[in-house]
Amino acid sequence: MSDVSMIELIRDAADKAAARGDTIAARNYYRAVLAQQPHDVDAMLALAQLIPVVSERQRLIAQAQVLEPDNPAVVAAAAENEKIITQGLKIIIVPTNDTQSSDALEAVPPKPLVMCAVHATMEATLRCTSCDRPMCVRCTIPNEVGQLCPTCRYKRIPERYRSSLQHWVIAGGISAVLATIIPIPLVFLLSIPFIGPLLYLAGGMLIGSLSAQITLKLTAKRGRTMIMACGIGVGLGSLIAMIILFGSNISLMLLLLTVLSIALAIRSLQQTLP
Repeated sequence: MSDVSMIELIRDAADKAAARGDTIAARNYYRAVLAQQPHDVDAMLALAQLIPVVSERQRLIAQAQVLEPDNPAVVAAAAENEKIITQGLKIIIVPTNDTQSSDALEAVPPKPLVMCAVHATMEATLRCTSCDRPMCVRCTIPNEVGQLCPTCRYKRIPERYRSSLQHWVIAGGISAVLATIIPIPLVFLLSIPFIGPLLYLAGGMLIGSLSAQITLKLTAKRGRTMIMACGIGVGLGSLIAMIILFGSNISLMLLLLTVLSIALAIRSLQQTLP
């Protein structure tokens, strides 16, 4: 997933949290958006509306004014904030009993920082909705059930898409062997006008289809990483076959046919290992 898609997911989660009244989660999500896009005026204004501290709200609005001074939403937010400051704020301290004065109240100790369970040097701003582990912005993965940590997100992936290095090596090895062997008999067909190049290209689809079928039988794994592993194997195998057959005498036409054959092989892999 690209960074832009991830930011849009976080922004959507923030809007939903704000709509259902979960201001704490909404603030954390908007802060996560600003951490990735510091000049996002919409996120600044949305966060400013959710922050009860006037000074921090004023700071966010001031930043938005510097970035987009003529934005109607920025102008309206600045005017509303000035109105709140003009009216003034009352701070009420309620003593714990009738005999205790405000001067005798002990200072409340600051809340200790909670660090991310994965990145020990980063403060955790959210918790996983599945296992309750503390997470930093880098670990947060927005989901339809809330925000998940990488471990819980991995557990939700179907078993057939959970591949490892062992599976990638098997897939790449199978594809490399097939891509090395199959072109050897097909290359002699290239001398046949028109039909020969077509048969050579059909060999690419055969390589991709066989690679995918054998990989499925041996690993029972699918997904993008398996397709990439097979594709790399096809490319390496085709290169080895060309070196064996032609050495340094590789023509431009043969190189083009090989590239098209590899593309067809990858297309076959995508259809079999979606």
